[in-house]
Amino acid sequence: MNENLIILELFQHEVSCCCPKKHQHILEFHQGDVWIITKKKYDDSLGWHFLVTVNSEFQFHIKAEDIEELYNKGRICSILDLELKILNLNFKVNEALDEHDKESFILFTNELSNVQKVKDKMKFSIAF
Repeated sequence: MNENLIILELFQHEVSCCCPKKHQHILEFHQGDVWIITKKKYDDSLGWHFLVTVNSEFQFHIKAEDIEELYNKGRICSILDLELKILNLNFKVNEALDEHDKESFILFTNELSNVQKVKDKMKFSIAF
C-alpha cells in the first residue's frame, strides 16, 4: 500500500515518540508536504495505524482515525483527488467562458489558481 497524500493547509499534529519515555511531539505540516503511507499495522492497544514518510525526509506513525479526520476536515487529500479537482475546475472555467458568466469565471479561476498553488508547492514530483 503506497498511498500518496498531500497537505492542503498548515496544521500541527501530536504524535507519540517510540523512545522509552514515550514523549509526545508536535509535528508541523505545511501546504504541499507529501505523505507516503507505506505500512499498515494493527496493535491491540492502539488499533490500526500507519507508517508515513513525509517528503522523503522523516517518518512517523499515525492512527487511521486521525488520517480520516484530517481528510474529512479538508486538511489532506489524495494527489489523485487534487488532480481531479484541477480538471474539474478547468472544465468549469471553460464552461463559464462559453456561457459568458463573468461571476462564475472569476470564482472558478480563483479557486483553480489556489488549487494549482498547492500542487506547485509539492515537495517533490510524484509519477503517476
